[in-house]
Amino acid sequence: MTNSTPLTPPGPDAHSLAETFEEDASLAGVAAADTLRAGEVALVVLIGLLVCPPLAILVFVVFAPLLVAALVVGLVAAILSVPYLLVHHFRGHDGGHLPLLRHRLRRAGRALVDLAPHRIVADARRLHADR
Repeated sequence: MTNSTPLTPPGPDAHSLAETFEEDASLAGVAAADTLRAGEVALVVLIGLLVCPPLAILVFVVFAPLLVAALVVGLVAAILSVPYLLVHHFRGHDGGHLPLLRHRLRRAGRALVDLAPHRIVADARRLHADR
């Protein structure tokens, strides 16, 4: 039986058997720690995948229709309440809004009529006739 590798005496940079075992044990420890860390990350990803899709489904199946229904009900309530609010506003308990509106519209109409060209000419002739 022959040995394929010749036995050589250890040189100055050769490691002893204890140092080699120590390096191998250190590398095995690092590999084990990295494996545990990868397992932790995989567990967190698995939990995330198990938790998030049901939450997403819950949001789109339950909360989105509830939000749309609330918006529709709010819009219908706003449409139905506008006539009541307008009537209540103009025919309110104090009764001062509608006569005030009528008075202001009457004054605005008279001001527009006074701006008609024939009225302006008539007023100018009256001013010159008084002099």
